[in-house]
Amino acid sequence: MWLPDNYTMDPYDLKKKITKKSKAIMPVHLYGNFSYMDEISEIADRHNIDVVEDAAQSLGTTYKKKQSGTFSRLGCFSMYAAKVMTSGEGGAIVTNDKEVFEKLRKIRNHGMLHGYDTRILGLNLRLPELSAAIAKIQMKKLPKFLKKREHNAKILTELLDDLNFILPRERTGVKVNWYLYTISTKNRDKLAKQLNEKGIGATAYYSIPAHKTPFYKSKIELPMTDWAASTVLSLPVHPLVTEDNLHYISKTIHQLVEK
Repeated sequence: MWLPDNYTMDPYDLKKKITKKSKAIMPVHLYGNFSYMDEISEIADRHNIDVVEDAAQSLGTTYKKKQSGTFSRLGCFSMYAAKVMTSGEGGAIVTNDKEVFEKLRKIRNHGMLHGYDTRILGLNLRLPELSAAIAKIQMKKLPKFLKKREHNAKILTELLDDLNFILPRERTGVKVNWYLYTISTKNRDKLAKQLNEKGIGATAYYSIPAHKTPFYKSKIELPMTDWAASTVLSLPVHPLVTEDNLHYISKTIHQLVEK
């Protein structure tokens, strides 16, 4: 069953939006939540459409103990500075399709495979060795990072459970990486401003949804996306957040809500 507080693609709405022009389905594992890949994969197979997973925010998130980003031909991960682990910048793509793998190798290196033998259009998309070295060390620390995020998320849920917020929950079989602890609440902008004034890094991702940005602007109707864009607020649960910080966040929110 699809739930709006998962903030990922609604497979039932997806069915309505597929046309003869559809080339691919790109579910986003947003905030570290896991998309409804069973349903999405079934729809993709029925229409003979490829699936490309945007797993930029979901490194460490698993479904039935299988890593997100590995449920389709392509899974795209980000190692930007703000992610659960970082290489400073850059990312990685995973695939079990040898043909796709070889094509990606060319695209990332000016279309070349060996030396200056340009074969297709490509760019300089290679991860610098310095960034790769950072990622290699960060990867070893990832389990510790994820454990701390899970610990902080559990505490914050216990502290905020009495409020009239929609809190993030894990679905059966899913283990979330808690990249972002995202709640939904009325008067989001006012609450975010008040929390920021108290030194709490609460942030609204993404207050302008993609289909309303200047480049992608369209007449498509996405009511649940619009609802989320106006109500979601992410609270800090990253590894540097202490239990004292979490209690301060909870105490401050309770005080503001009571007012």
